[in-house]
Formats: sequence, structure tokens, C-alpha cells
Amino acid sequence: MSELPDFIPPSPSHSEAALVPRLGAGSDAKLREQEQFLRSIYEGVGYSVFVCDVRENGDLYVAGWNPVSEQDVGKRSVDVAGKPLEEVFGPEQGGEIARRFRTCVEQATVYVYEECRVFQGQERWFLTTLNPLKNGAGRVYRLVGTALDITDRRMVEAALRESEERFRLVAERTGQLIYDCDFRTGQILWAGAIASMTGYSPEAFQQFGFEGWKERIHPDDLLDVLTRLDRALQLRLPYQVEEYRFQQADGSYIYVQDSGAFVENEAGEVYRMVGTISDITERKRAQFQLQQSETELRRKTQDLQATLVELRRTQSQMIQNEKMSSLGQLVAGVAHEINNPVNFIYGNLTYAHQYIQELLEMIQLYQQHYPQPHASIQERAATVDLDFLMADLPKLLTSMKVGADRIQKIVASLRTFSRMDEAEMKAVNLHDGIDSTLMILQNRLKPRPVPGTKGEACVAIAIEKDYGDLPEIECYAGQLNQVFMNLLSNAVDALEEELERGRAFEPQISIQTQKMADDRIYVAIADNGPGIPPAVQQRLFDPFFTTKPVGKGTGLGLAISYQVVVEKHGGELRCRSTPGQGTVFEIEIPYGSTQN
Repeated sequence: MSELPDFIPPSPSHSEAALVPRLGAGSDAKLREQEQFLRSIYEGVGYSVFVCDVRENGDLYVAGWNPVSEQDVGKRSVDVAGKPLEEVFGPEQGGEIARRFRTCVEQATVYVYEECRVFQGQERWFLTTLNPLKNGAGRVYRLVGTALDITDRRMVEAALRESEERFRLVAERTGQLIYDCDFRTGQILWAGAIASMTGYSPEAFQQFGFEGWKERIHPDDLLDVLTRLDRALQLRLPYQVEEYRFQQADGSYIYVQDSGAFVENEAGEVYRMVGTISDITERKRAQFQLQQSETELRRKTQDLQATLVELRRTQSQMIQNEKMSSLGQLVAGVAHEINNPVNFIYGNLTYAHQYIQELLEMIQLYQQHYPQPHASIQERAATVDLDFLMADLPKLLTSMKVGADRIQKIVASLRTFSRMDEAEMKAVNLHDGIDSTLMILQNRLKPRPVPGTKGEACVAIAIEKDYGDLPEIECYAGQLNQVFMNLLSNAVDALEEELERGRAFEPQISIQTQKMADDRIYVAIADNGPGIPPAVQQRLFDPFFTTKPVGKGTGLGLAISYQVVVEKHGGELRCRSTPGQGTVFEIEIPYGSTQN
């Protein structure tokens, strides 16, 4: 048990003693009762409590501390009582603590600060509060302090700052304004490419709320924008304005596209809207210029029709390029950069194997014709274990070739998957897209420890393929690859969540393809996870609807997949699921005559 430090000065002066009234037996009992009460608090609180004596010459000595302090510091109170801070905590750390304590003594008032300390080899953060005690003459003779361990809070704050910085960087690189409007207060939180789109600094633009936003809409466009917003609110539909003019800091206007989604409270009332504003000025300028070109071309002869078709194709490519994700370009770039050095390594492995084989043959000839080499050679051969090297080196080269083959397959899969920026439909084999997606997801399919087994048991997600004989079909290959990625990722997520819940089963994803009788391609992706409740199934393809935790899902994957399959390819995307029995997503895409 830690000693409770004496809160009465040990040797008061005569003037100080004159201030202490004489106490009878009843007062002694009351003091003992108060001391017992203070001791219970001192030893029972869940944070550090410590006492430090301040000598008349300003020196600081530890008077004692409670059991929590003993656990934090790793030293007993009785072992440190009466010792200076530098001796207890070391010259450097003790000196820092002493400087803080002397600041409190000089200010003679409560002193609160956060500090980082290293106790028992661990770096920890504390919220320290120092309370100075004064004697009758007004001199601070003792410090009573508390230290609350805030290490977890600091870690959470650091993680939050890092997350906010990542969001800020991502938002700035989208090239859009991102907003979060609170209808109750009229305040708007802005993020994204504020400076490049508006000309305002991010700090200045944050001052513009709902009214400030309206003031920057061109007067001729304001009524239409507000009408669309009111209609979306009334019908609870996504807010969408294809274009309106928005004023920049210099007074000029840009054309923007505005889209948002409403957020409801528990009572079903809309109280917020989040969305994006995109600059489409360049697209509008390109469209206008193209219209002028088309008007001029109509007056020319039939020989110029080819030029007109080319301009229209350019227009389609410009519009499509604005919608394409940068993911395809990134993956293709990475695949290209990896492929060059891999080809260099792979191409030289054959020669390396040949050269090493010849060197090994030469060594064998030397051993055959000179069985008794010089002693230094024998000693060196024994040191490097020459027989083992000669036996293991070909195996090592074979292993390197296997690794190079693996990298080439991964690069090929990345190239297949990175067709996202292809604006035209091309004839492809859907199996290649599915296999490339599985290759990219391979790391998530590997064995992982089963919860509760302390790593003694592992389970992998099995992939079962039932591929039919499919013809090549005309499609947007990159977009369909993204659909496969979304569906397979969701299946892996569902199986991982089920494993984390401790369910004992063999996770499996089944992929089936076949050619149907009515010139349609059928693809089914099934898992044996927990299944999807009927209420959730009704909203699966709604934009921004997700059942995943905040930060893990955006609610756009299935909505985009539905758009790609149904609107882009004229197909169907369905979900069949029974809770507890798994989920199946079915895709049907036309080909041949029905595709047209």
C-alpha cells in the first residue's frame, strides 16, 4: 500500500504554527476520519495522484504517489519518497518534469498541460494537473498533481487527423467541389478543388453557406436550379442539375454540373444534402465549337462527310473521357512499368541457367581430373559447402523462373483489367476479365487464421469455376471488369464478415458462365455467406445505399454495376439471396443479333 503523504507542512515556522488552532480529542477523531476519507480517494482513483515538496530554496522532492502512479512509473512510493525528480526519473526526463513544476510554483496557480513521458520503456501521453498549496505566508510549499493517461485519445486524434488529411488530398484531386449542406442551419462544408474551380481560397470559400451559394448562381439559372432542388426534396429523388452558371471570385462564370443525395434523420425528415459540383466549361466549349463545325460541314459537299463523322467521334471520346475513372490508367501504367524489368529478368534467366550449367560442368571436370586440389581450394570448398551449392543453384534458378512466370501472369491480368479507359466496344472473352479480377483479388483469397484458434487453424476462400463455351462478345470490357470486381469484392467481404463472427464453415465463391438459347450470355457469381435480408435486397442498386461500416463502403458499387450492365449493355443484373444460405448475382448480356 502506498503511503499517503502528509498534507500538513512538516515543520511550520512560529508564525505558521500560530495560525493552527489547538485541537481537542474530538478534533483528532475528526482529522483521522478525514484522513481515512482522503486515503480512500488517494488510493482508489483510477488515475495517477502524486505529491511533490517544494523546499524554501526551490528544490523539488517527491513526497509520494498513489498505486496507479506506481503501476505507470514502475516504482513504489516508499522507494521514491524524499528523492529529487532528477534522481527518480533520470536527468533528462526529470529535468523536464522539474521545469513544469517550477512554472506552476512561479505562477502559484493551477497548471494544466499535456505531456509525453517514457515509463518502463513505453511512450505514453498524460493530461497533468498541478495544484499548488500555500502556507500561511503565501509560499508554495507543496504541489499536488494528477496525471490522466490520454494515450488512447491521442492515438485516435492522430488517426483522425491522418484520415482527414487523406480525405482532403483525395477531394482536391477529384477536380470537383464536394459539399455537405445542413438545411437546419444553412451552413455548407466545402471540400475538393476549391481554389482551381472558384478562385477563392479554401478559408474564404468556407464562409459561403446556402445563401452564399444561391448568390453565385447566374440570375437566369437560379429559378430552374431552385425548382429542381424543391422537386427533388418533395419526391425524395436524387438532386441533379445538368448545367448552370456559377460565379468565380473574379466575377466570371463557369458552367457546372450539380448532383447530390439527401440524408434523412430517424424521423424520415431530410436535414442534409451531400453532393458534388463539376466544372463542365471545357465540355460546353467543345460542344459549342463542334456544333459550329457541324453547321459549317453541312454546307459542304458529300466528300466532307468523313470529316464530320470524325468530329462526332471526337466529341463522343471527349465526353466519355470525362466520365472514365483514373483507375484504368493507373493500373495500366503500373503493369507497363513492372513488365519491362520483368521481361529483362525473364529473358536473361535462360542464359543465366545455361552459363551456370556450363560452369558447374567445368567444376565437375576439374573435380574429375584433379581429385586432389590444393589444400586452400579444399578448405574453401568445405567452407562454402560446394556440393550443396552445385546441387541447390539450379533449383534456385528454377524457383526464380517460377516467380518471373507468376509476375508475368499478374501483369497480364492487370493489363486485361485496365481496359477501363477504352471508350469503344470491343470483342473480348469474358473469362479473361473474370480471371484477371480473381488474380487481382488473390491476396484476399489466401488462407487466414480462423478466429478463436490463435492461428492454429487457417481457412482460405475457395473459388469454384464452371465456365461454359462462350463466344467473344462486343462490350465495354473495362466497365464489365469493374462489375466483376464489385461483385467478387462484395462476396469476399460477406465471407470475411461471417468468418469474423466465428461461424465454422468452408467459405466458397462459385462462378458459372454459359451461353443461353436466346443469344445471351449468362454469368452467375455466388457465395455461401450469410445472405441478404429481403428489405436490403429491395435497395441493393440504389445509389449511396450501403450496409457496410462508415469508411468501408460508398454505396456506389452495385449502382454503377447496374448502370453498366443494364444501360450500357442492354442486359439484366439480378440478385437472389436467402438469409443463411448465401447470395447469387446473375448477369445476362446479349450478343450477336440481339446485342444490336
